[in-house]
Amino acid sequence: MHSIKKIIIICSLFVISCELHEGIFDNPLDLEAAEAKGIYPPALVFFPNNAEVAIQDTVEVEVYAMKIENVGMAQIEVHYEANKLSVESVAQGSLFQGGNQPFFITENDSNSGILTIFITYLGPNGKAIEGTGDIALIRFKPRSMGFTEFRISQESILLDPDANAITLNGYGKGIIDAR
Repeated sequence: MHSIKKIIIICSLFVISCELHEGIFDNPLDLEAAEAKGIYPPALVFFPNNAEVAIQDTVEVEVYAMKIENVGMAQIEVHYEANKLSVESVAQGSLFQGGNQPFFITENDSNSGILTIFITYLGPNGKAIEGTGDIALIRFKPRSMGFTEFRISQESILLDPDANAITLNGYGKGIIDAR
């Protein structure tokens, strides 16, 4: 009985002495974290939206749609600092899948720092896309050391299958810290 009391006391002291840390959550796909930054669905965001890399490395950033409904087409403009970043490649994400093969094309104006992603889709039985998911994977490469920002332009548009505009309530941005 005496040893049980010692175990209970030791366990209690251990639990009491543990320091609880408040977590740092910066996931742009977390609705509460996004709302704290003024981004409400439907929205277009980046994940991850912050990266720290060596100057010679590439950074993979996904363009995500948050809580979209009835989307058949998208034209997404990503603005970046062309003197600080280059776009190495862009690949199609998994959101526009599940039926007919989507039409996916990109245009990159490396002088002005504007990457435009075009995607059209008409799913099975004329259905459109809904939900949250990745639209594209962008590989950036830093050109210089320091912080640089990239963002989704408010010129970006989502359309339903009948080409009617869908209102976006949030446009994400991100930062790359090259060292």
